[in-house]
Amino acid sequence: MKCLFLNIYKASLKQFKFLSIAFVSVACGSGSKDLKQTEVENSTQLKSEIIQEIAKTMSPKDTLFLVTQRILGVCGNDDRYDGKTTINEKLEEQKHIKENPYFIDLSKGFDEQYTIDGKILFTGTAFNNEFSTTTQHFNNDSLKIKKTVRDIQALKVKKDSVEIILRNQSDNEDSRTFLFVKNNSKWEKR
Repeated sequence: MKCLFLNIYKASLKQFKFLSIAFVSVACGSGSKDLKQTEVENSTQLKSEIIQEIAKTMSPKDTLFLVTQRILGVCGNDDRYDGKTTINEKLEEQKHIKENPYFIDLSKGFDEQYTIDGKILFTGTAFNNEFSTTTQHFNNDSLKIKKTVRDIQALKVKKDSVEIILRNQSDNEDSRTFLFVKNNSKWEKR
């Protein structure tokens, strides 16, 4: 009798393991192939509008360094990341994609330099407090006179509206938000 219960227990345990693995595979594997984000329509024109609106906020003959891509110290040299994606992280990623099916890639599609009405905007990459492009490279910490460096990020992205925030890299309270809406396939600031 004891042997019978032991065999039933082992069989149940195998079924539980199989069902657990099957559930995780379905939840994390096969469903994620169908979930994809789509970049908003006419993103090149939207990025041009964003630059024009940022230039309007600048003083005459001013120079602004705009961070379009921020490099984070992760993957191998950061103890916050162990190199493994957990099931919960996969599920959170899928939830995020379901809730946010549209995106705008602000790390691409900008010119390196814009000159608009005597105002100069450089777009580039930042790591910690270093800003760099192919023609500019500086660390704001080592400068006596700090340069104006702002981060640009998308707050909310929908099919027909995009909310952008422009943050001062050294003062998070100094920020501006811009709302752009799509009207007849063209983006405009609202």
